[in-house]
Order: sequence, then structure tokens, then C-alpha cells
Amino acid sequence: MRALYPDRAAFVDRLGTGPTTLSGLRAVLSEARQRGYAVEDGEVSAGPASVAAPVLDHNGHPVASVALTFANGTALDTVAGAVQTTASALSKRLGG
Repeated sequence: MRALYPDRAAFVDRLGTGPTTLSGLRAVLSEARQRGYAVEDGEVSAGPASVAAPVLDHNGHPVASVALTFANGTALDTVAGAVQTTASALSKRLGG
């Protein structure tokens, strides 16, 4: 990751809410891994939010993802649950 983000200037900061350091990015990625899905709410653009979950192959490696972008204020837990359920069903079909 250090090759992609060698210093603070490598981080794109559109709205002032996303990570601005490598350790900050690692923390965001760690939280997403622990939750089982990633959330973007205001880091890229004001208004919409997004949730994404990985689709895993038979070795447990991510091969795709399921994502949904929706109006900010929508019940995040409901959307995240639906995205995770769909990603899990696809993973099972791939033997994951």
C-alpha cells in the first residue's frame, strides 16, 4: 500500500472526511473487514451513501463485490444486511 500512498499528497480528499494517512486508511479497511462490509457515507460526494460486501471464491479470496448506492438517511443496517445476504449467496454458489 505504501507504493500507492507514499505521502499525504497521494490521498484524494474531496470533502474532508476520508482518511488522509496510511495508518488511517488501514484502520478504515480493518473496520470494514471486521464488519464484513464497507461503508462510504460522505467521503466521495455529499448526499448518497454506499455499502459493499465481498463475494468470495472457494479459497475464501474476494473475486467480486456487491454494492449499493442509496440516498443518505436510508436505514444503513437494512441496506448492509441485504448487500451481505446477496454477496453471501453468490459466494456459496462459487463454493465460498
